Amino acid sequence: MKGRKFIGLALAATLFAACQSDTYYIKGEAHDFADGTVLYLAEADGTHRVLDSMTVSKGRFAYDALADDRLLCLIPAGTTDPALYFFACPGNAYVELSPEMGGSRVSGTRVNNEWQALNDTVAKYDGHIRTLFAADSISPQKTYAVSERLYTTLTRRISEAALRNSDNALGRFISSHYLPK
Repeated sequence: MKGRKFIGLALAATLFAACQSDTYYIKGEAHDFADGTVLYLAEADGTHRVLDSMTVSKGRFAYDALADDRLLCLIPAGTTDPALYFFACPGNAYVELSPEMGGSRVSGTRVNNEWQALNDTVAKYDGHIRTLFAADSISPQKTYAVSERLYTTLTRRISEAALRNSDNALGRFISSHYLPK
């Protein structure tokens, strides 16, 4: 009977520890990258200081480390531009890495799901604004009015994301980098 109690206690302790994890895990797909491609994990700030690396094998890669809620990026070897930005928050992140600009995606944790949704929103409005200015316009005032409305809506969407995420790394990131002080 003592053995069963010990096993039960050990199992409960293990499950509790797993739920309280301060580790982030990345599982990713990189089917458009050759086996052996090195992916550098770097800080997302301007210097892109490399923290570690991982290797693509059979179109997949994985990584884990202590979570610190920082915005990080993955940079494929031989390039200088990050293929993906994500938050190193506790939990399991799933990454679909693409060599196409803006084609990579991250999901899995609340923060990274919200981050991806925000990136999708920004890309959508950016596309509308670029299309607006790419077209020949006889009426610059109308073009300006439409672009101003799109920009105002986009700014509101970013503010809403900051408010929704005020309790996490994404909200702090938006508030410190994009919202007026």
